[in-house]
Amino acid sequence: MASDLQQTLLRISRKAESLTERYNALYQAKKEADETISELEKKISGQEEEIRVLKSRVEYLTVVTTAIPDRRDVELSRARISELVREIDKCITELSE
Repeated sequence: MASDLQQTLLRISRKAESLTERYNALYQAKKEADETISELEKKISGQEEEIRVLKSRVEYLTVVTTAIPDRRDVELSRARISELVREIDKCITELSE
């Protein structure tokens, strides 16, 4: 009976050691996962700030492009205005006759 008790205690001791090892391994994995999560959250925060800055730049460039047209746009506008002026002159000539 004493040997049965000793074997039972030995088995329980081994199971406790096994559980402790598994717990420590899981604890270490959780710690690493928490560090990774923290790093990724910092990265996300940085990227969100970068996105905000880039959106601001895009908005600024859109306004600048609209306010200050390029040479090609100016030439197209002048051509269109000249065409409209010729049509108006033609209409005036026809009405005058």
